[in-house]
Amino acid sequence: MIKSQPTRMCIACRSRHPQNTLIRLKQEGREIVAFDGKGRSFYLCHECVTDEKKIKAIVKRFKQDYEQFTKLLTKLTS
Repeated sequence: MIKSQPTRMCIACRSRHPQNTLIRLKQEGREIVAFDGKGRSFYLCHECVTDEKKIKAIVKRFKQDYEQFTKLLTKLTS
């Protein structure tokens, strides 16, 4: 019997993807950081990471610095 892959939802576009294809982040204090295994987290799909309009909406939603957030995303996607 083959075990199914868990699916998770991207918070920006609300689409469902397999968990291993998404980027997992968490908010620690006022900063968004890569998920380290502790606490609550959220997922972003690769389509939303490359869409500047979606990134600006996430930055506004979490009250983040745009340049710092894009640096984090480029570090995690490369």
